Amino acid sequence: MKRVREFANILLFVLLCASTQVWAQPSQPYMPQIERAVNYLVSHYNPKVGLIYESEDAGKTHWLARTEYPNFHWNYSQVFWLYSDNLFAEYALLPYDPGLAHEINNTIHRYNPPFSNAFESVIGSSVGPDRGARDVIVNQSDTFVVLYRIHDGVSGDPMMPFGDAIIYRALSEYYLGETKWAANDVNWVTRLWNGTCLVDYGVTQTNLAASNAPSDIGWCMNMKVALLLYGAQVVGVNLPNFNQLEAYLWSMQNKNGGITTLATGHGQPSGSANCETTALTLLVYNQALISHLHGQHISELPEAPATLLILTIFALMAIAQSMRKKKNTNICTCKACRNERRVSTNFL
Repeated sequence: MKRVREFANILLFVLLCASTQVWAQPSQPYMPQIERAVNYLVSHYNPKVGLIYESEDAGKTHWLARTEYPNFHWNYSQVFWLYSDNLFAEYALLPYDPGLAHEINNTIHRYNPPFSNAFESVIGSSVGPDRGARDVIVNQSDTFVVLYRIHDGVSGDPMMPFGDAIIYRALSEYYLGETKWAANDVNWVTRLWNGTCLVDYGVTQTNLAASNAPSDIGWCMNMKVALLLYGAQVVGVNLPNFNQLEAYLWSMQNKNGGITTLATGHGQPSGSANCETTALTLLVYNQALISHLHGQHISELPEAPATLLILTIFALMAIAQSMRKKKNTNICTCKACRNERRVSTNFL
């Protein structure tokens, strides 16, 4: 776990230092929507907790009260997930607000959660087979609760395919060099799309369990569409319906800028937005991260003795290349880069 976290630190360092030079601009038609989604996440950041809260949903009963924690009394704006929510948000915000991304990173480091065996695949680490999940409270008060989700239970049933778990697996396969398997899994998830909903087991199941919360039976999960678009780019699968899926995803944007968690089977947004879905939608446009992961089979590197040396050299090369592109010889003077030169790369 320490090696994986060190790798994540240096990956963030590379992307942060190069952020003023290499971020590709999203497609212009969606720039206003992207800006609103960024503002949604930023506005939901709680500086006292150091994290973004789950959702603005006004429901009195959190979904955890229906499953693992019957006495769970916090509302959605008082719930803060280390992951998946804030891990995804950290990298989603990096091109737009690197300072805030750094603050979220520091908070995750402070809690030092264990390897989730799922969500790290989004940032370049291979994960194991899908397993049952549980949710762990690591801090709480009357006004907030901090948790993380970890997949360390019984092995998942292959006859009950969840679209997100398949994409996590595809990303892991790709990092390990199993590119054909990875592409097959991405295409598998693509075939679950029926034109208005990604119909996986989460939609068709008959019993809600903690291991697959917070999906509601019969509802479509928009985060899985975003994850498909992101995973396809990393793996290098050219989705013939990419533009359709992209347009669908942005049609799920609420007035407050967030992307709704759920949709009906007819492709209509339903209810409130949340941090996870909005962050994953923004990750679709993080071309620096996507390009890095697509070009590197890197998830095995944290296990190699020379990991830090290799990635440090890569970081220095990226910075040098960024500096050469400047019209003058001045080093970057943005606040984020000044901070990075004052501290070590051990963010997490």
